Amino acid sequence: MMAKFDVGRAIAFDFNAKKIDDIALSDVSRRTREGFFCWGHLSLNESGYAVLRDVGVDAETIDRIVNNQGHGVLRFGRSAIHCTLLEAVVHGRDLTLKPIHLIIGHNFIFTMCNGHSDVIAEVCGSYEEDFYQRAQSGGFLLFELVDSLIYDYRQTLGDLALDVESMQKRLIQNHEDKDIFDDFSILSASLLEFRNAIAAARESVDGLSNRRSSFIQESAQPFLERQALPLDRLAGDATTERAILSETLNLYMGMTSHKTNLVINRLVIISMVFLPLNFFAAVYGMNFKYIPEFEWRFGYLAFWCLAITLVSGIFLVFKRKKWI
Repeated sequence: MMAKFDVGRAIAFDFNAKKIDDIALSDVSRRTREGFFCWGHLSLNESGYAVLRDVGVDAETIDRIVNNQGHGVLRFGRSAIHCTLLEAVVHGRDLTLKPIHLIIGHNFIFTMCNGHSDVIAEVCGSYEEDFYQRAQSGGFLLFELVDSLIYDYRQTLGDLALDVESMQKRLIQNHEDKDIFDDFSILSASLLEFRNAIAAARESVDGLSNRRSSFIQESAQPFLERQALPLDRLAGDATTERAILSETLNLYMGMTSHKTNLVINRLVIISMVFLPLNFFAAVYGMNFKYIPEFEWRFGYLAFWCLAITLVSGIFLVFKRKKWI
């Protein structure tokens, strides 16, 4: 069924006879009136909205779908429930959140998204087995969709965790990487955005599992409620990864500050060594006519003896103080 079930197609489930039929979208309205449960996958365009109108979805719900393309939402309408789950797609360190709209009504559920969806593809590969083994109502598809979304989040979190590990190595090993702070900002923002997407999914699942509605079978709600725990863990793990990234940056900044302090310390030592020498050079570089040492035969030698003794004394003091 996975190859057949694509955008613009629908499936009718007969739970009594344990039968699945691949049907056209134009037949969904008739099949739902006959008592079948139908799942349709629609495009986010006028043809998809026309199918929703055909099965009786009210205009207010359709308007919310049209105007909400970038964040999670859960609304219980007069004729259907509109729920938006955010699928996470990682490209390098860039995170893209793709909304998947769920429209749940009497004997039907529609999924709508732009382009390919790994979450929908995962459901297509597993729904038949669950239908024949344990499904008793259309609520099993909700469980399948949320379960696939959680699997997608786990995969995404794994990719982001690898990026955090890679960033740690870059921060510690490569101290002259000029792009590292830009990459750090992108990764940190992606982790925060990902965590917010999980939180939005958690709220939606919580609403679907606890709020009574004629569109969701009560027998399916306990199964949805169980999905809240892995979402909570994923949100916590995403927060932890962001904290690790932040601590790594703090460690890097500490190491950089320490190295800067070492350089400054060496410069201070060199300055302190040359400071008395500069003083003597300045004194004997003055153009006063009567400086007694100018006529002294051993003045030059005495200057160098004094300079060497002074520098050696400074080094010995610094060495004893363990400043060098």
